[in-house]
Amino acid sequence: MKIIIVGGGTAGWLAALFISKMHPEHELVVIESSAIGIIGAGEGSTGLLTNVVAGYPWDFGCNHYDFLKETGATLKYGIKHIGWTPENNFYYGPLDGTMSTSAIPDGAFAYQHSTNHKKLHTVSEMGILLETEKSNVNRNSKKFTNYGHALHFDAHKVGKYFKKIVLKNTKIKHIDSEVLDITLHETGFISSLKLKNQEIVNGDFFIDASGFSRVLMKKLETPWVSYNKNLPVNSAMPFILNYKEGEMPDPYTTAWAQSSGWMWQIPVLERKGCGYVFDDHFITPEQAQAEIETTLGRSIDPIRVLKFDTGRLENTWVKNCLAIGLSAAFAEPLEATSIHSTIVQLTKFVFEYLKPTSDLTINQGSINNYNRTVNRMYDDFKEFLVLHYMGGRTDSEFWKYISSGATKTEFVNNIIEMSKSKIPTFNDFNEYYGAAGWPLWAWVLVGTNNLSADISRQELSWNVPGFGNLGAVSKTEVDRWKTQTSTSLESNLSYHEFIEHLKTYG
Repeated sequence: MKIIIVGGGTAGWLAALFISKMHPEHELVVIESSAIGIIGAGEGSTGLLTNVVAGYPWDFGCNHYDFLKETGATLKYGIKHIGWTPENNFYYGPLDGTMSTSAIPDGAFAYQHSTNHKKLHTVSEMGILLETEKSNVNRNSKKFTNYGHALHFDAHKVGKYFKKIVLKNTKIKHIDSEVLDITLHETGFISSLKLKNQEIVNGDFFIDASGFSRVLMKKLETPWVSYNKNLPVNSAMPFILNYKEGEMPDPYTTAWAQSSGWMWQIPVLERKGCGYVFDDHFITPEQAQAEIETTLGRSIDPIRVLKFDTGRLENTWVKNCLAIGLSAAFAEPLEATSIHSTIVQLTKFVFEYLKPTSDLTINQGSINNYNRTVNRMYDDFKEFLVLHYMGGRTDSEFWKYISSGATKTEFVNNIIEMSKSKIPTFNDFNEYYGAAGWPLWAWVLVGTNNLSADISRQELSWNVPGFGNLGAVSKTEVDRWKTQTSTSLESNLSYHEFIEHLKTYG
């Protein structure tokens, strides 16, 4: 089968990587124009990208340290959320759940929440690293003790890294050009592409990785399902910040709420990639820049102002075409879901649905089921993102609009209401590969003041038959886990020691 990928960047070259490694029997062509730029000043990921570059559990031919060096990357253990409540405080959202996140109820969460909610993150593995400023890298071997971390990186370099890995396979064809026209069969299937260099490229299956352009999906007239009712931010102003003298990268992304949205700060090795994500119904780009400069106490030089509509395609797989990355959906960058969802889509497609022939691959039952599960993932991300805004701020017109309930979904409302009487559990969320679920919702519910410590105390008072008092048992287990973790971290580099090591690597 001949598979054509339109668009390079992270999504396109990840698609080529997955297909070439897992299904080498297929002929693969990547059409990427060097004339088209890449969006982004800096970007973050989840742990799924770490798994790809670390070869866990599948070896894609990458080298973790090489990836870090070649993309200017640093390690990410979570997100620091600043100013999302009227108190203008902050909270950490580690990448992982608590040590007992799959228990009912989550005893470690309840115990830490009830005793010191400001240190809630310290009952997760990544949270301990945030608290102790340690890394998950052994001091002597310089090897990772686990792969629970995510990554910060230069977005312009990630696609180039995967491109280099992919093109080691000389059977893969790379064409530097743009798509000018698309020819459809009478059945509506894509048959060929006419390129700017006048070449005609025929194919059996096509992957749209062309970003917001959605070159192929627009031809197939696939409807767009907008999320802007619930996620109203519609503009982004990316910019770069150089480190001050002596400043070091932090092991977390900063998501700093502003008057009409929020600002990201992503610490890569040599600088910070930043941006203001805002709703232009409440603030102009000029006002947004002035606000950020006041917040930071320094001037900025915006790269550009981007307009977007949060949402997803009605279906990401239509006939013989699959959309991935920004071509498939965009649910705003708050939880780094873009590359994450690309990897989820590719894993499902390549491992479950891609077969040796077109007839076996393009099966309507498979297409329907794939779309159902992928649509659910994107819709669930929307719900998770909506929760972040439910901290009760009313100090600007934007936050008054949010607090009016205009953006709140039924699911988020139900979770918030339920949290007034019980701690949610993993059973209250959709659970599947790539889902956020209770492990991540936990931090945001507490951080936005939607789950009180009294509810945790209430649950800790239970006496579970054959188990004992939940509070006493949870205290014992948390103390034991923290002692063991503290001991194991003694042999690890501090995070800043790791950064210094990374600077000299290679």
